[in-house]
Amino acid sequence: MNRAIPPLCLVLALFLLIAGFAVLATDEPQRSVELHRATAAADEAQREMLEEQLQRQRLRRTVAIVSIFGLAIVMGATGFVVMKPRHQQGG
Repeated sequence: MNRAIPPLCLVLALFLLIAGFAVLATDEPQRSVELHRATAAADEAQREMLEEQLQRQRLRRTVAIVSIFGLAIVMGATGFVVMKPRHQQGG
């Protein structure tokens, strides 16, 4: 069982890196049509609420990206730390 942990950690780190770059490749949340309408109609309360919602979405995306890459680093480091060195036969 202990021999399976390092490769499992490294494979998981690889998948996390792929997922991180996939999330990074998607566009960040943009201003919605409702936000443009609220701005054009001078509805300050609605505009502020929609802008706060947009900021929360952008923050969630940033936290997700940082978390995914952070976990990939942790899993990769764990995989290498847990590996035992191979013993060489004296010859």
